[in-house]
Amino acid sequence: MVIFEGEELLLHYHEGTSDYILITFASADQTDQAHHRYFLQPIAEKYQLSCLGITTKIDNFYQHSDMHHIIPLCNEITQNYQKVIIIGLSMGAYAALKFSAELHANIVFAMGARYTLDASVASVCGIMQRTVDRLDPYSIQETTIHPHEVSGKLYIVHDTYQGLAGYNDIDHQHVYQIIEKLPNTVLVPVLFAHHLVVNSLKGSEEFKSILDILVTEDDPKIIRQVVKIRRHHIYNIYSKIVLLINRYPLWIYKLLISKKFSYIKNNDLLFDDYEKNLTLIYLLKIKGHHKESRNLLQICFLRMLLNCSFYEADQTHKEHMVPPDIHTQNLPYLIAHNGFMLVFDQIQKKMIVTRQFVSNMNVIPVRLCEAQGCFKLVCIWEDMLFELKYREEIIYLVPLHVKGQAKDMIVIEKQEHTAMIYTLDHQLCFYVESLENNGFHQTQSNKPEQFAIV
Repeated sequence: MVIFEGEELLLHYHEGTSDYILITFASADQTDQAHHRYFLQPIAEKYQLSCLGITTKIDNFYQHSDMHHIIPLCNEITQNYQKVIIIGLSMGAYAALKFSAELHANIVFAMGARYTLDASVASVCGIMQRTVDRLDPYSIQETTIHPHEVSGKLYIVHDTYQGLAGYNDIDHQHVYQIIEKLPNTVLVPVLFAHHLVVNSLKGSEEFKSILDILVTEDDPKIIRQVVKIRRHHIYNIYSKIVLLINRYPLWIYKLLISKKFSYIKNNDLLFDDYEKNLTLIYLLKIKGHHKESRNLLQICFLRMLLNCSFYEADQTHKEHMVPPDIHTQNLPYLIAHNGFMLVFDQIQKKMIVTRQFVSNMNVIPVRLCEAQGCFKLVCIWEDMLFELKYREEIIYLVPLHVKGQAKDMIVIEKQEHTAMIYTLDHQLCFYVESLENNGFHQTQSNKPEQFAIV
């Protein structure tokens, strides 16, 4: 229920049965939900927790005069409760700290918190800059949180991982200022969570268990509970894999096919991520783990058919493994460095690279075949082996052993475990996108893509 709506801010209220009350501040990029949803609303309503939810129509870091109306309304309601717990994420964590004294907080749970909007104190990201652009110089200086503005026990929930240069750098800058400058702070580490820490603590039951311990203000127990939830949370495991896949592919492979991981909630997030799985297959191969690379690829194919965990697919593969037919089943596939498989598109009549190798029925994986010292690209279709031929900018399939065809103009430069593929006229090379900063851009290289032979 909305009990106040101002020019930019709204105040929601849910009266529950708890002897404590939550005050929550919404994070940025939630403005479209300002009228309908406040931070932690599902948990408050499910467990009948009293909650005041402050939302904003504009990402303004709560730098608006509406707060002068909201704070007295909150204090009028919270005086009837034993404890006031303020919770926020990112922009909301900044507000949770900044207004904690005025709201008479007993406990603040600040996730991915910001300390200031003053770039001379700590770095400012783009979404913060939008608020800075609206403020005068004096107001910008006043955004820094001062010790007299905070009250209660301050739990600073932060991804402390620093294993990669520049990782979470802005968060580190702000959090360490908070810990150094503000009193009564407790650092709660949530490794591999990135900035949006709450993603590694999601789940109404999981977060409620944190609240149950939070009210006791037992620091070791709170940290242990957060760590326990984080360690078994699929989002956190996924984030860890993204960070470490290049350094520890064999460890990640063993994790994914383990029996223990097959019981992790929502593990489909990783099993169905063809891009990451193909990237892992590539990395295993080039780092010398040839058996594991091949096995993971077969597991991916089996999962498509059986819709099971990797562990179950691995067990099925071991139990029902048939001696490979050298002419068909044992021919290696070609996988690029960042999760692309080389395939033949039967509709476009050309070779392409794709990640959706198990869901697109129009494509046939391209494989490598050695015959009399010569390497050929082949496809297996309806239990028959076809060779890929190229002539006059057209690729077509012919049965492998049919004679009298035009000379093969596809060039394969094969090294020990990798191959580069192009045509003699260089009209067709295989460039794939490069992964950079969690986005993709088209590679402009003079060399064709190098494919792992799996």
